[in-house]
Amino acid sequence: MYSNWSALRAQLVRSVNRHSALIHFCKLFPSGGSAPTSREPGQLLDWLQNKSVDPDAKNNVLTHLLRSAIGGETCSDLAAELLILALWPGLCVVRHRLRTLCRSGSLDADLLSGLAIGIGSADPERVKRVAATLLRNLERDLRREYHGAHKTSRLDLHDIVSLHEPSDHTDGPEILMKAAEAALGEDGYLLTAVHIAGFSQKEAAEQLGISHDAARKRCQRAIARLQDSSGV
Repeated sequence: MYSNWSALRAQLVRSVNRHSALIHFCKLFPSGGSAPTSREPGQLLDWLQNKSVDPDAKNNVLTHLLRSAIGGETCSDLAAELLILALWPGLCVVRHRLRTLCRSGSLDADLLSGLAIGIGSADPERVKRVAATLLRNLERDLRREYHGAHKTSRLDLHDIVSLHEPSDHTDGPEILMKAAEAALGEDGYLLTAVHIAGFSQKEAAEQLGISHDAARKRCQRAIARLQDSSGV
């Protein structure tokens, strides 16, 4: 995974150092401008990632890159790639925080595509601290996405049961799930979600598109039906 992450960065570095990109770089940062003295992307990135440089000065350059990235000009793609590379150390931190939440193996692609989308939808006039805003929004959006995917996958009881070790006992989770669904239909699905999979009634209700009160009543009804059928 780390080799792939490093390869993605190397690919971006190659892209911003192409001959055509260097021409656009000179347009982005003409000599005599307010940007730091840089004649090529590597120098600019080193300057942006130097902890001793004034944060406000770096933010001014990042804001310039953000405006250029969404400006629709010929250097827009270069500006976006430079911005992503400038934020790479922060991306690595976000990647580390999210690594246990992403179950699909798409974290690296999600980070880069999510950041690109964030850059394209940002309003430079409202963004005060470019690096902090883009990275914070990216982490927030991916956390929401992964948490939502995790809840949905957890509610698929067939997938949940498949994670249990095979059991020879008649009260194994797969046997209970099939018995409940066969006897109670959708109420059985709800009952297994709450009493086998470990969801709260509220969580199960949200995923099934019903109210919490309706889920509570249906669970009570399902339990009563099971008790009646078993003579308990």
